[in-house]
Amino acid sequence: MSTAYVHMPDEIECAPKEIRDHYCRMIRDGQSESWALMCALQTPPGTKGSDRAFMQGRMNNQQLDEMPVNQARYISKEARQAGISIEGKYYCGGIADKRGWRDPRAWVSGNDDILNVAKERRLMVSGSVNYDPGVAPPKRVKMSESIIREEAKKYKKLHPNLSKGEIRHMVIEKHSYKAKNRGV
Repeated sequence: MSTAYVHMPDEIECAPKEIRDHYCRMIRDGQSESWALMCALQTPPGTKGSDRAFMQGRMNNQQLDEMPVNQARYISKEARQAGISIEGKYYCGGIADKRGWRDPRAWVSGNDDILNVAKERRLMVSGSVNYDPGVAPPKRVKMSESIIREEAKKYKKLHPNLSKGEIRHMVIEKHSYKAKNRGV
Protein backbone atom coordinates (compact mmCIF):
# COMPACT_ATOMS: atom_id res chain seq x y z
CA MET A 1 0.00 0.00 0.00
CA SER A 2 1.24 3.49 -0.77
CA THR A 3 2.63 5.51 2.13
CA ALA A 4 1.32 8.74 0.62
CA TYR A 5 -2.39 8.15 1.21
CA VAL A 6 -4.34 5.89 3.54
CA HIS A 7 -8.13 6.07 3.57
CA MET A 8 -9.23 6.94 7.10
CA PRO A 9 -12.71 6.34 8.52
CA ASP A 10 -14.43 9.31 10.17
CA GLU A 11 -13.63 8.04 13.68
CA ILE A 12 -9.90 8.08 12.86
CA GLU A 13 -9.95 11.45 11.08
CA CYS A 14 -11.47 13.06 14.19
CA ALA A 15 -9.00 11.34 16.54
CA PRO A 16 -5.70 12.76 17.86
CA LYS A 17 -2.55 12.53 15.73
CA GLU A 18 -1.07 9.54 17.60
CA ILE A 19 -4.18 7.46 16.90
CA ARG A 20 -4.20 8.47 13.21
CA ASP A 21 -0.50 7.54 12.93
CA HIS A 22 -1.07 4.20 14.64
CA TYR A 23 -3.97 3.41 12.27
CA CYS A 24 -1.88 4.33 9.20
CA ARG A 25 1.08 2.16 10.37
CA MET A 26 -1.23 -0.84 10.82
CA ILE A 27 -2.76 -0.40 7.36
CA ARG A 28 0.71 -0.07 5.78
CA ASP A 29 1.78 -3.24 7.61
CA GLY A 30 -1.04 -5.13 5.86
CA GLN A 31 -3.68 -5.24 8.62
CA SER A 32 -7.35 -5.05 7.69
CA GLU A 33 -9.20 -1.75 8.11
CA SER A 34 -11.54 -3.12 10.77
CA TRP A 35 -8.67 -4.59 12.82
CA ALA A 36 -6.61 -1.40 12.53
CA LEU A 37 -9.64 0.71 13.52
CA MET A 38 -10.34 -1.47 16.54
CA CYS A 39 -6.71 -1.43 17.73
CA ALA A 40 -6.13 2.27 17.09
CA LEU A 41 -9.28 3.33 18.94
CA GLN A 42 -8.84 0.60 21.56
CA THR A 43 -12.46 -0.48 21.27
CA PRO A 44 -13.54 -4.11 21.21
CA PRO A 45 -15.87 -5.23 18.47
CA GLY A 46 -19.57 -4.83 19.11
CA THR A 47 -21.29 -8.02 20.08
CA LYS A 48 -24.91 -9.05 19.99
CA GLY A 49 -26.62 -8.47 23.28
CA SER A 50 -24.37 -5.66 24.48
CA ASP A 51 -25.74 -2.23 25.30
CA ARG A 52 -23.05 -0.72 23.10
CA ALA A 53 -24.22 -2.65 20.07
CA PHE A 54 -27.90 -1.95 20.79
CA MET A 55 -27.55 1.78 21.41
CA GLN A 56 -25.05 2.48 18.62
CA GLY A 57 -26.61 5.19 16.48
CA ARG A 58 -29.53 5.59 18.90
CA MET A 59 -28.13 7.52 21.86
CA ASN A 60 -28.91 11.04 20.68
CA ASN A 61 -32.44 10.44 19.38
CA GLN A 62 -31.24 9.77 15.84
CA GLN A 63 -34.51 7.93 15.26
CA LEU A 64 -36.26 11.30 15.43
CA ASP A 65 -33.88 12.72 12.83
CA GLU A 66 -35.08 10.12 10.33
CA MET A 67 -38.75 11.13 10.77
CA PRO A 68 -40.59 14.03 9.19
CA VAL A 69 -39.87 17.14 11.28
CA ASN A 70 -43.48 17.68 12.39
CA GLN A 71 -43.86 14.07 13.50
CA ALA A 72 -40.59 14.15 15.46
CA ARG A 73 -41.62 17.37 17.22
CA TYR A 74 -45.04 15.92 18.03
CA ILE A 75 -43.61 12.72 19.53
CA SER A 76 -40.99 14.64 21.53
CA LYS A 77 -43.56 17.11 22.84
CA GLU A 78 -46.07 14.44 23.86
CA ALA A 79 -43.40 12.35 25.57
CA ARG A 80 -42.21 15.36 27.57
CA GLN A 81 -45.81 16.25 28.50
CA ALA A 82 -46.16 12.69 29.83
CA GLY A 83 -43.15 13.39 32.07
CA ILE A 84 -40.63 11.35 30.07
CA SER A 85 -37.05 12.47 29.58
CA ILE A 86 -36.09 11.12 26.15
CA GLU A 87 -32.48 12.28 26.29
CA GLY A 88 -30.12 9.36 25.68
CA LYS A 89 -33.04 6.98 25.24
CA TYR A 90 -34.51 5.07 22.34
CA TYR A 91 -38.23 4.56 21.74
CA CYS A 92 -38.89 0.85 21.41
CA GLY A 93 -42.45 0.54 20.10
CA GLY A 94 -42.52 -3.24 20.37
CA ILE A 95 -42.67 -3.09 24.16
CA ALA A 96 -44.93 -0.03 24.45
CA ASP A 97 -48.38 -0.35 25.92
CA LYS A 98 -51.47 1.30 24.42
CA ARG A 99 -50.05 4.77 25.20
CA GLY A 100 -47.32 4.33 22.56
CA TRP A 101 -44.59 6.96 22.83
CA ARG A 102 -46.31 8.32 25.97
CA ASP A 103 -45.37 5.08 27.78
CA PRO A 104 -42.31 5.82 29.94
CA ARG A 105 -41.24 2.16 29.95
CA ALA A 106 -41.02 2.14 26.12
CA TRP A 107 -38.13 4.66 26.17
CA VAL A 108 -35.10 2.49 26.91
CA SER A 109 -31.45 3.09 27.69
CA GLY A 110 -30.24 -0.43 27.01
CA ASN A 111 -30.95 -4.14 26.94
CA ASP A 112 -31.72 -4.38 30.65
CA ASP A 113 -34.63 -1.99 30.27
CA ILE A 114 -36.08 -4.08 27.44
CA LEU A 115 -35.68 -7.32 29.38
CA ASN A 116 -37.29 -5.87 32.53
CA VAL A 117 -40.32 -4.57 30.60
CA ALA A 118 -40.66 -7.86 28.70
CA LYS A 119 -40.64 -9.83 31.95
CA GLU A 120 -43.05 -7.47 33.68
CA ARG A 121 -45.52 -7.41 30.77
CA ARG A 122 -44.95 -11.04 29.73
CA LEU A 123 -43.88 -10.03 26.19
CA MET A 124 -41.93 -12.23 23.83
CA VAL A 125 -39.00 -10.29 22.40
CA SER A 126 -36.22 -11.33 20.05
CA GLY A 127 -33.28 -9.48 18.60
CA SER A 128 -30.72 -7.81 20.79
CA VAL A 129 -32.62 -9.26 23.74
CA ASN A 130 -34.28 -12.67 23.57
CA TYR A 131 -37.01 -13.50 26.06
CA ASP A 132 -39.94 -15.89 25.87
CA PRO A 133 -42.30 -15.83 28.86
CA GLY A 134 -43.91 -19.11 27.87
CA VAL A 135 -47.56 -19.92 28.33
CA ALA A 136 -49.24 -17.82 30.99
CA PRO A 137 -51.01 -19.69 33.77
CA PRO A 138 -54.77 -19.18 33.56
CA LYS A 139 -56.17 -16.47 35.77
CA ARG A 140 -58.69 -17.82 38.22
CA VAL A 141 -61.36 -15.35 39.24
CA LYS A 142 -64.34 -15.65 41.50
CA MET A 143 -67.61 -16.57 39.93
CA SER A 144 -69.55 -13.53 38.76
CA GLU A 145 -72.35 -12.42 41.07
CA SER A 146 -74.67 -11.97 38.08
CA ILE A 147 -74.19 -15.65 37.15
CA ILE A 148 -74.82 -16.72 40.73
CA ARG A 149 -78.06 -14.66 40.87
CA GLU A 150 -79.32 -16.04 37.54
CA GLU A 151 -78.61 -19.64 38.51
CA ALA A 152 -80.06 -19.10 42.01
CA LYS A 153 -83.41 -18.14 40.42
CA LYS A 154 -83.48 -21.49 38.61
CA TYR A 155 -82.48 -23.41 41.74
CA LYS A 156 -85.12 -21.62 43.85
CA LYS A 157 -87.83 -22.97 41.52
CA LEU A 158 -86.46 -26.50 41.87
CA HIS A 159 -85.83 -26.25 45.64
CA PRO A 160 -88.33 -23.74 47.12
CA ASN A 161 -87.69 -24.86 50.73
CA LEU A 162 -83.93 -24.03 50.74
CA SER A 163 -82.57 -20.74 52.12
CA LYS A 164 -80.78 -18.18 49.96
CA GLY A 165 -77.46 -19.14 51.52
CA GLU A 166 -77.99 -22.85 50.78
CA ILE A 167 -78.98 -22.13 47.18
CA ARG A 168 -75.96 -19.85 46.72
CA HIS A 169 -73.69 -22.61 48.06
CA MET A 170 -75.26 -25.15 45.66
CA VAL A 171 -74.78 -22.85 42.66
CA ILE A 172 -71.14 -22.17 43.48
CA GLU A 173 -70.40 -25.87 44.09
CA LYS A 174 -72.10 -26.91 40.87
CA HIS A 175 -70.82 -24.25 38.48
CA SER A 176 -67.45 -23.00 39.76
CA TYR A 177 -64.05 -24.30 38.69
CA LYS A 178 -62.75 -27.20 40.73
CA ALA A 179 -58.99 -27.53 40.77
CA LYS A 180 -57.50 -31.01 40.71
CA ASN A 181 -56.23 -32.38 44.02
CA ARG A 182 -58.32 -29.85 45.91
CA GLY A 183 -59.67 -32.52 48.20
CA VAL A 184 -63.33 -31.90 47.34
